[in-house]
Parts: sequence; C-alpha cells; structure tokens
Amino acid sequence: MAKRRLTSAGKWAILIVFLLWTVIPILLIIVNSFKKAKDIFTDVPRIFFAPTLDNYVNAFTKSDFGLYFANSSIVALSSTIIVIILATFASYGLTSFQLRFANTIANGFLVGKLVPVISMLLPIFVIINAVGLRGTLVGPVLAHVALNLPFAVWLLMGFFRDVPRELEQAALIDGCTRMQAFWRVLLPVVLPGLAAVFILSMQYSWNELLFSLQLTTLETYTLPVGIASFVGAISVDWGLSSAAATVTMVPMIIIGFFVQKYIAEGTTGGAVKG
Repeated sequence: MAKRRLTSAGKWAILIVFLLWTVIPILLIIVNSFKKAKDIFTDVPRIFFAPTLDNYVNAFTKSDFGLYFANSSIVALSSTIIVIILATFASYGLTSFQLRFANTIANGFLVGKLVPVISMLLPIFVIINAVGLRGTLVGPVLAHVALNLPFAVWLLMGFFRDVPRELEQAALIDGCTRMQAFWRVLLPVVLPGLAAVFILSMQYSWNELLFSLQLTTLETYTLPVGIASFVGAISVDWGLSSAAATVTMVPMIIIGFFVQKYIAEGTTGGAVKG
C-alpha cells in the first residue's frame, strides 16, 4: 500500500510540474497584457497592480494588428480546408482502391513529414518566388498545405483502414454510387479524424512563423510575424506584444474547446489502429 501511494504521489508530482511548466508562461503573458510598462519592468514582479486595457487598445489602433489577424484567418482557414479536401480523397484512394504502388505512395507521404521543416524553406521559397506569389497570401497558404498534408494523409489513412469494407459494399448494393457511399457512409464514420486534422492543421498554420516571415511582406504579415515585429532593435514593447499574443491564443482555445472530444478520438483512435 505504501509503495502504491508513493507511486501515485510521484505521478501526481510529475503531472503538476508539467502543468506548471505549461501554464505559467501563458499566465505571465496574460497578466503582462493588463499591466502598464512601469508595472512590467520591476525588479520584483508585482502581483497586485491596477489593470489597464491600454495595451489591447493600442494593439488595434496604433498598429496593424487587425490586418495581421485577418491575414492569419485567411491563410489558416484556406490552407486547412485545402489540406482536408486533398488528404481525405488521397487517404480514401490509397486505402480503398487496389493500387499497385499504394504502400510506396503512403510511405512517401510519411517521409515528407520526417524531413526537417527548415530544410524545406529554401526550395519552397524559390518555387513561390519563381511563380510570383511571394508577398501574397497564396504563398504561405501553399507552404502550409505542403507542410500539413503528409501528416493529414497519414492520420486519415488509419481511419479509412478501420472502416469495415462491408459498410461501403452494403451501400453499393443498395444502389449508391461509389461517391455517394463515400459521402453518406464513410465520411461520417471518419469524422473524428477530420476534426483532428482540422484543429492540428489550423493550429500549425495559425502559429507558423518561419515560412510566413519569408513569404510575406508588410501588407500580408500574419499574426506571428506581426507580433515578432513588436520586438525592436533596442527595446521590446512587452505590454503590446503580450496583448497581441493573448488575443492570438483565443481563437485556438475556443476551437479546441468545442472539438476536444474529436481531437482525442482522432489522435489516438485512427493513428494507433492504422
């Protein structure tokens, strides 16, 4: 009994340390967003202070934060929708049709995810620049699709493999075409996987900095690039950047809250069984 309690206490200690390690930086950002500059730059952090909304007002009125927010919304939603469409049909085709090189193609997608992201920056930059899309929102959209698509295909393939073939065959016998069986029977079954792909792709595109920084200009900056621009050569506007970061976190927190059940099912069910 004593050994069991010690083990349980150790597990709880690890969980609490991990929770604090994750939550404390976020809390510091949120708290700093309500502080004035004199309250942020103190030798001893101030727990009690007079909160202010000036940082949030300045973020939307004295900077182009609203433009950055709109750009990120367009880039993240567009790239995520494209990824879901391409990954759904690709994973369905690789698992449902008797393709000769299906396994080779699937392994190729997996290899694409294993390649370090930084090594893909130069070739993607050269391609986007050569076709004249640098400085537009299309550039980061295509880059994010290329980065998210391999994992999305790999994840959805596990779900399509787990769907009993009898469901599709029964729909075909009942008079459905293959596409009707796909839309009416198979797609609702793999909905948890689609939800997982949506939130993971959306989150990556929303927070991605490296490719967005290289492929955009001042008019097409996304939120991570815009927040990074608050860091000057001499000083950092911590209040403004904290307010911007806090607002940036809100959409992903809301989306994650509503689809958390599907995220758990999608990241564990199909991926493990597949």
